[in-house]
Amino acid sequence: MLKRQYHCLISGLPALSLDESRLWISPAEFGEMLKENLHPDDYRQVELVFMENDNRNLTSYLVSGKDTDSLPANYSVSDFREQEKLFSAILPSANILPGYMVKVMKDNMQEEGKKDKLKIEHELSDAYYHYLIENAGQFLRAYTIFDFNLKNLVAFIKAARHNISQEQFITGDSVHAGHLRDYAGKNLVKDHEFEFFDEIVAYTGAGSFADEEMKYDSLRWRVIEDMIFFENFSIDRIIGYLKQLLIASRWSALGRDKGEEKLRQILAGSRKEVEGEHLPETL
Repeated sequence: MLKRQYHCLISGLPALSLDESRLWISPAEFGEMLKENLHPDDYRQVELVFMENDNRNLTSYLVSGKDTDSLPANYSVSDFREQEKLFSAILPSANILPGYMVKVMKDNMQEEGKKDKLKIEHELSDAYYHYLIENAGQFLRAYTIFDFNLKNLVAFIKAARHNISQEQFITGDSVHAGHLRDYAGKNLVKDHEFEFFDEIVAYTGAGSFADEEMKYDSLRWRVIEDMIFFENFSIDRIIGYLKQLLIASRWSALGRDKGEEKLRQILAGSRKEVEGEHLPETL
């Protein structure tokens, strides 16, 4: 199937770099621009990208009843509340949220007591992975597999260093995820099928937190460039650009010095969430 071509839109996009201090547009504004200029079927790919922020917001809503922040997303707290009302509605109505979010939301709202943030995060992440693989286009599907592989490997290594069960941090059903599950609780053996295995292992735990995260994001940036190299004017190039914009916006907002401080806060704040300790998140 031929991909739609967006010659004028893509030709007018300014070049991006990972270390830009000020971006020409925010991810949220870029999303609005794409909504006005893309075919609805192609814009669906943009929504899939922003669903990762919906997962964060839904986790926060289930744990505290609030949203997390102003990251670009498809759904609001109002949508979460409306979906919650549908669970007790007498007459059946169409769900507001995607099916995987509805299931996680319903399952966790039926549980009494304090909500387990880590459990909800993992359930949403795993369900999102499968939903995205089923619905994403060529680039977004391939990039998602790579990105989850990266996160899984980093989580596996850091869980081992903190003597935490590793399997609870492995998400998705890629070949690499299966490899990590096979070695959970054991010494990690190289996955020769994962091209970036050695590079990621070398980055993990090397240097400051900010340096480490920058290396991960530099790798992500490079992988995106390689994946969209031959996609001159298709939706895949636009989604690649959006992914790079999201990466650049994180560092633009943090700044190098603030980034280091923020990452330390993430580490300190997350260690209390499972078995007395939790892993530092990757941005």
